[in-house]
Amino acid sequence: MLGVSGFAQTKTGIEKNNYVVSTSKIPQLEPIILTAEALKQEDGHKFGDFQIVLYGRNVKELTDKEKMNNYVKKAKAAGVEIKVCKLSINYLKIDKKDLHPYIKVVDHAFTHLLQLQKNKNYYSIEL
Repeated sequence: MLGVSGFAQTKTGIEKNNYVVSTSKIPQLEPIILTAEALKQEDGHKFGDFQIVLYGRNVKELTDKEKMNNYVKKAKAAGVEIKVCKLSINYLKIDKKDLHPYIKVVDHAFTHLLQLQKNKNYYSIEL
């Protein structure tokens, strides 16, 4: 599924472009991070926040510390936040401490996405 929405301008002072991408496929982290790097270069000082929100059964791969260290290193360098759906990790019985410390938990992936679009005018895409 692919969907795009929003226009991401903050309402405070300098307008920033903010982005959020949701996916259920962990291997998509790399091309998403590359996209963030390209947008950061293109946007310059207008580049704001960039989040990846993961959900679904594949989030169990987030417990692979070696694999995630590579993704996290690239995400940090690009200024990308990685988040995971609490409903997904609870369903799969994944303890938060088994996730890389850089990965933050949101209560519900889709609610988080809609709130960012509605309240903070994020550009959004779902892969």
